[in-house]
This record gives sequence, structure tokens and C-alpha cells, in this order.
Amino acid sequence: MNADLPILLLPGTLCDAALWGRLTRPALACGPEVIRGRSLVDAAAQILEDAPPRFELLGFSLGAILAFELLRQAPARVARLTLISANPHAPSAVQLAAWESQEERVRAEAFAQVARELAALAGRHAPEVLQMALRVGPDAFLEHLHLLRSRPDSRPTLAKYGGPLTLLAGQGDAVTPVHLAEEMWRLAPQAQLRVVPEAGHYLPLDAPGAVDEALRELVHA
Repeated sequence: MNADLPILLLPGTLCDAALWGRLTRPALACGPEVIRGRSLVDAAAQILEDAPPRFELLGFSLGAILAFELLRQAPARVARLTLISANPHAPSAVQLAAWESQEERVRAEAFAQVARELAALAGRHAPEVLQMALRVGPDAFLEHLHLLRSRPDSRPTLAKYGGPLTLLAGQGDAVTPVHLAEEMWRLAPQAQLRVVPEAGHYLPLDAPGAVDEALRELVHA
């Protein structure tokens, strides 16, 4: 792979570029500060409009969901894919109900409380995640909820992708459990699966060394 290809970094729900702050970011890293868009199609189109012709792609959580949409729209532009804490499934009824409740509370001026509850999922990194969430704000969060609710089943997209693929999962991730990464690994025989011990959902914060290693592989592939 061309070592001069840029690496497109896609953060997660209520995350901004501070998510990558513990990483040794490659010189050619790029990507949005915050994911925005009225739909997955719209968000991906915005990113592709600003992106270089060909790139390595790394997505975390919601960023991984958006990475699937980039694959659907422009598979030839993705030279290599890294998915962190990813869920390839369409939403469950439980998830849809939770997101609807969160939207109602945000529209009732309870965004800060919702942000605190979601940040608590990051454990010891909760204060840092909360600060990101407050910077991202309620308007972007409502967009994120719409993107999450509207996501399709991306397993067929992943099964068609034949390029280099790395899957990173935290052993203790309760949001996107390890079995989801194992399922994706079975769908894509070329994939490398790495389960990080003593790490949860927020791998760039819990285990920046593991993410750094994946980034180094992107640079030197």
C-alpha cells in the first residue's frame, strides 16, 4: 500500500477530534472534527466531497457505521479499513426505544443530563467524554441519533469488501460486545481481529497503544 495515503479518522457519537488526543496521529491524518449530516448518505457525501481521491479509513463506533456508508458509496476510494467498537447490524427495538427517549429528553432541555449518563459508560474517562459531548452539543447529538436510527444492516457491505481490514474490540465493551467483532471477522476472511484486554467501548481512550499500533500499520502497509 502507498505509505503516502492519508488516513481518514471518523469519531463516534458525541465525540470530537479530542477522541484521538492520546494517539500518535500520523502526519497525513484527516477527517471531520464532529460527524454531521441529516442522513448517513448525506454525512458520507459531505466527507467524500472533502476527502482525497483515495484514503485509509478508520472509524470508531458511529464513525464505523459511517465508514460502512462510505464503502457503499465509494468502495474504490477506500484502500484499507479499520473498525473500532463497531456494530454492523441494523438497530434493535431496544436501541430504537432508548434513542427515542434520549431525543425527547434533549428536546425538553435535558441534554446535559443525557450527556452525563452516556459519558458514564466511559468509566474512568467519563469526565473527558462529557467534555467532548458538551462541546459537540445538542444539535449535533440529534443528528447522531438520526444516523444511528437509520443505519442499515451493513453485514452485506462488509462481506463484499475485499480490501485489508482490521477489527479492534475491547474485551469489556458492553456497548458493542466482542461477539460483534467476531461476527465481522467471520464475514471477512481477510480481516485481522484484535481483542484488547481490560478495555471497554472507548478504545482510543482505554487502549491508545492498541489504536496507535493499528495506525502505524496503516502508515506502513
